[in-house]
Amino acid sequence: MPTFDPTYPLYPIACVLSAAMLLLVLLTSLVRQNWNFGVASLCFWLFFENLTEGVNAILWSDNADVKLSVYCDIFTHMQVITFVVKPMATLIITRRLYLITRLRSVELPNKAASRGLSVGHLVKFSFAYVCALNTAQDYVVQQLRFQVFAASGCQNAPDNSVLGILLIFSWAVVPPMLSITFYYPKVIRILYHQKRDMHHFLQTNNSVSRINYVRIFALASIDVVLTLPIGIATIVLATRASLSESGHFPLYSGWDFLHWGPVAVSYDELKSGRLSQQYFTQWTSPALAFAIFGLFGVTAEARESYWRVICAVADWFGWKPTPNTPSVRSPMGTMEFNKPEDFSHNLSTGYVSFRHIQPFYQSLTFRNQITVELRQLRCACPIPGHSE
Repeated sequence: MPTFDPTYPLYPIACVLSAAMLLLVLLTSLVRQNWNFGVASLCFWLFFENLTEGVNAILWSDNADVKLSVYCDIFTHMQVITFVVKPMATLIITRRLYLITRLRSVELPNKAASRGLSVGHLVKFSFAYVCALNTAQDYVVQQLRFQVFAASGCQNAPDNSVLGILLIFSWAVVPPMLSITFYYPKVIRILYHQKRDMHHFLQTNNSVSRINYVRIFALASIDVVLTLPIGIATIVLATRASLSESGHFPLYSGWDFLHWGPVAVSYDELKSGRLSQQYFTQWTSPALAFAIFGLFGVTAEARESYWRVICAVADWFGWKPTPNTPSVRSPMGTMEFNKPEDFSHNLSTGYVSFRHIQPFYQSLTFRNQITVELRQLRCACPIPGHSE
């Protein structure tokens, strides 16, 4: 039968490719035997979401039949979790980047260290708590058990009301707002203050590519460029869909209008009011996955890991490819805080190395002339793999 979506099979191909890319990022972290909580959580849940979204687009490409009810129940609950995980994970990543850039001394005082550790544990606890809480809140504003869209498959069906926006959709906006308000300006300010030293170093040292320095700004700006705009657009489109269907935006639809059985939505019904919302929503996860892979999956260390895997697989078949010369200066190790012996050498006395982004920048002198060397990032991110 002909498919409903004129762009088919573009979307399922994009989903499968993005899932494969995220799997590569996770595997490189596994090879290094170290993880960053924010990046690992984001890649893990995005992998399953993109993979299942691609499967849905294939299974329901030419129909809107209500089928595979158990699978749809599992998928829609996973959708609710990933909806919260994405902005929360990017908040954790930005916070970790902020903690790196604000380092000012060789040894932190006990109180400051304890406070930083407590905040780190609180953030991680809040991450798990919010995911569980949002799943429970979804039951309060769950309009249908699930809904099946033609060409897209089964989807979660939250109530498009004021309460639904506050309990469900607000999580797409609150974490990136916290990130942009508290962490992003400080990261950019600290890096901007080092612009002169960094510009001089990049001109006099050929071992560091300028694009590696740019990546840290891209990572810090992920909430500004992607997460927050996606959250705002999601709320606007949900509000618009509610107004187009019922003509008003209720405070709460009421318990009698919730928890109905599965409903099939034809492609003609989608085109009448919800097609733009559906297209936008389904493409946000592949877009975020491609951005994450662009930051973490194509660096020198990542490519070296891929080559080692290829060599190992080729060795099973009796083929021994020529090993690449590693571009990494030193073997993987733990994070070290070193004080340079001679401050007069300025940038030549030390460097800051965010190792996985090849690195972002290898030399940076802080205003108080304390140089920090962050040697190994074994997980696929420019953030220390050690726990907060």
